[in-house]
Amino acid sequence: MSERPYGPNTAMIRRFLVRLAGLGTADRVAVVERYQTRSASVEWHTAEALLATTIERSGRDAARDALSGPLLQLVRPAHAQAAANEDDWLSALDPIAEPALAALLGLLVSDLLSAPALHTLLSPFEGAVSMADINGVDAPAPSTGH
Repeated sequence: MSERPYGPNTAMIRRFLVRLAGLGTADRVAVVERYQTRSASVEWHTAEALLATTIERSGRDAARDALSGPLLQLVRPAHAQAAANEDDWLSALDPIAEPALAALLGLLVSDLLSAPALHTLLSPFEGAVSMADINGVDAPAPSTGH
């Protein structure tokens, strides 16, 4: 397996997956609620269209496909049984699956995607996942008052 299975943004994607796995129930509910509101906006649809075009032109199809395994591990119920059809299978996923997929795909091409489009795709996670954490930026050390 490649050291960078998700392309040049592998480190950011891994950090996001770790933060996603650590979200508590209240944060997960808040993310889904923000997603439901924001995904209905013109801004969201514009960002999604730009995302699709950017991924297609990036040549990162294999990296995109590699995201599915780790994401499914995080959003599939542990007790999930084989579904009779695709609709049943999809309805069994954690509701955070859709906003998480949008965020992960945005991070996949974050070096190619416009900043406003990336911000839109990550916006459901505001307050739940810090972009500084995703970018690997350490928080400043607390002041000692000296």
